[in-house]
Amino acid sequence: MIRRTALLLFLVAFAGSQALAAHNMVTNGEFERVDDKGGPEYWHYQLTDFMPQTTRNADGTRTYRYKCGCGHDLGPAKPWAGLICPKCRGFISGEECGSWYLKNHERVSVVRGGHGKCVKFDLSTSVGNNQGVRIFSRLMLAKRGWGYKLKFSVKAYKAHPRVFVEGYRYAKVGGSRYASKYMTDVPKELDPDRTGQPLERIFRAQVNCSTSSSWKTYTKDFVAPERYQFDFLSVKLYAYMPGQAWFDSVELVPMSRSEMTEYYKDKRKAKDQRFKHDRRER
Repeated sequence: MIRRTALLLFLVAFAGSQALAAHNMVTNGEFERVDDKGGPEYWHYQLTDFMPQTTRNADGTRTYRYKCGCGHDLGPAKPWAGLICPKCRGFISGEECGSWYLKNHERVSVVRGGHGKCVKFDLSTSVGNNQGVRIFSRLMLAKRGWGYKLKFSVKAYKAHPRVFVEGYRYAKVGGSRYASKYMTDVPKELDPDRTGQPLERIFRAQVNCSTSSSWKTYTKDFVAPERYQFDFLSVKLYAYMPGQAWFDSVELVPMSRSEMTEYYKDKRKAKDQRFKHDRRER
């Protein structure tokens, strides 16, 4: 009886670990949940960013201040991904693109399609030929040196869709430390002490999608090389060129240990040492 009980507990634990390994890290990747503004809940689609303003001092040195696209003064230190401007409440992705995305939310909607609901981008001529439209998932905790599997479905009319997985790590130098002054959507478990430690983008995996009027499913497996290992992940959905694009069923799951083994088995040794992978047992 004791052996049977022990075996049962083992099987339950094993099943639980397998389920955890296959768990989708992306919240609301099916876009079934809609917020009070009609957009995809748990996704950042109201965006902004910043531009630096430089002042040359009398002694020849330079000082900087960073202005949000809406005009709000964000201070003398470069903002990092995850901060939200207290004035326009736009999500800051950490890129210098000023006011290009202030009206991004007007071009994003949740509609019927795919497997229930999906997210739709509407790109006018001026927007499609310039900045495009994009949305970001919430930041997710990652394990350094581990691999991940991306899967999503997309269709498009004239627009060109792309999907990115972006990896972030704590910055060694520089970066804004004003998280306590700004509203921030970085989950507490990512910054439990609310120190506002800055993040920097260090890694990006990219999938270029075809312009297809029917739904297509794409997958991509990736492991960051040693030099570009990250602590957090975010999925970015993006489209450019005038037209429309629809996205659905966005999944990001950790690889199993056996999948990691197969990945390394198929991976040829990189000639460029920047892309060398760490094969140590994790």
